[in-house]
Amino acid sequence: MKKLVTENHVKELVKDWYKARNGWRYSPIQNGMGEHGISDSVGGIPIVVTPEMVGKTICLSVTVEAKRPGRRGEKDRGMSKHQVGFMERVRATGGLSVCCDGYEDLQELDN
Repeated sequence: MKKLVTENHVKELVKDWYKARNGWRYSPIQNGMGEHGISDSVGGIPIVVTPEMVGKTICLSVTVEAKRPGRRGEKDRGMSKHQVGFMERVRATGGLSVCCDGYEDLQELDN
């Protein structure tokens, strides 16, 4: 067991926790454009719904990558390789993720 001395050690521990559960996570870049107070790690883990869970509300991860209209014809709709990879990880763990440049993309989430 590693000795936890710094906040970075704890962040690595949290990262390993998600990984051990086949989860996903990310750490937001602090550039002033995000939400103040967002957690250091944001993510989700896959949950198998059991008979005991029927009728209970569970969290489903949903992510939206917003792009200006008109980028659909570009490679990956204008997303960077990191944005594509993030979207794939969300979907691989059962979450919903879309690249959105208009209303129809959000309708995809509703379906």
